[in-house]
Amino acid sequence: MSDFTQQGTKVIQDAVKRLQEAADKLGPPQIDFLNRRSALNMCAAVAVDAGQTLFGGSLRDAGIAVFQVASSQEDDEPRIYPFWVSPSLPELEKRKAVQERLDEIVSTDEIVRDFVTAMHWNRVYDKDVMPPSCYQTAAALCNFVRELLEWATLYKLAQNLQNATRIVDVGIQPVLLRDGTLRFDSMGEDHARRLRELFKSVDVPILGVTKQSALVRSAIIRLWLAQHNFYRCEGGVVVKLDFEDFKNLGWQLDRYFGEDGMRFGNYVLARFDRMPGSRNIFAVDVPDYMMPDWDNVLVILSGVGEHATATAYPTPGYPVALRKVHEKVALTPDRVRLLENTVRRSLGEEAYSMLKLLGM
Repeated sequence: MSDFTQQGTKVIQDAVKRLQEAADKLGPPQIDFLNRRSALNMCAAVAVDAGQTLFGGSLRDAGIAVFQVASSQEDDEPRIYPFWVSPSLPELEKRKAVQERLDEIVSTDEIVRDFVTAMHWNRVYDKDVMPPSCYQTAAALCNFVRELLEWATLYKLAQNLQNATRIVDVGIQPVLLRDGTLRFDSMGEDHARRLRELFKSVDVPILGVTKQSALVRSAIIRLWLAQHNFYRCEGGVVVKLDFEDFKNLGWQLDRYFGEDGMRFGNYVLARFDRMPGSRNIFAVDVPDYMMPDWDNVLVILSGVGEHATATAYPTPGYPVALRKVHEKVALTPDRVRLLENTVRRSLGEEAYSMLKLLGM
């Protein structure tokens, strides 16, 4: 035990010293206060897989996902998309089943169809659109379908906000929020390029808000912010990261600045709740085409902070539009019972017996 203590102490002391040295090299951060006057119409959209909850997980065991998609707009009810993401079939039949379901969604759902057309895709399962791994694992296909549904909804929402702003010109800035980075998950740079062009043309600012970014959790970043009194600031605050400074010190931060071509945003670090000492920091992905007008970015971020509270769920300062849309797609026990009873009445005895056999 004494050897462990001795060796452990040495390792910890060495790590602390190196972390502190690395934080010292970064230099003072550019800290801006989120105190601009701003009037925003903030909306968010999110897609989740609810299939793991329904029927005690039997749907998941059968390889069936149930995607729920919604926006934070008051009159927008969640849309539901069942999908057999893991067909237990021979290879060719599995591909056919996946492709047929994707074709059905695109042909029958106007929101998805408009997005696919705007992205200039022929078929969503073409190899330059959907990765081959989607035929191999349910997780990969789930990620792809969820991203497809979420980005399609964000695009439709952007068009609605743009049209509403034109009709009622009252000086309110529409803003879109995405839960996560500005990328089409697991996709290549062409997807990012097309998304960039799409949302730039719609001319509605979009921000990606990330709660659990590795950059925010970095010990060096937290030390760096603390030693420059970032956490002690009163009110909302934001740090604009200087990519060149990090790059010159040997940091590999390409994925946080869109340099790898997989996304079209750059990270800034923001605290939206106004409590001095609060360490509830978000990585906010700002489109690269917005970054040159930093004053306007501060106006928009100030507006996001205006709608945040120190008691927001799941993290203090979490934007209210994202909280609202997550509440819409969350499956409460009452909603689970309602959905299960509805499905049970229309399933038929054979399908319901199979679910019970799988352990419902």
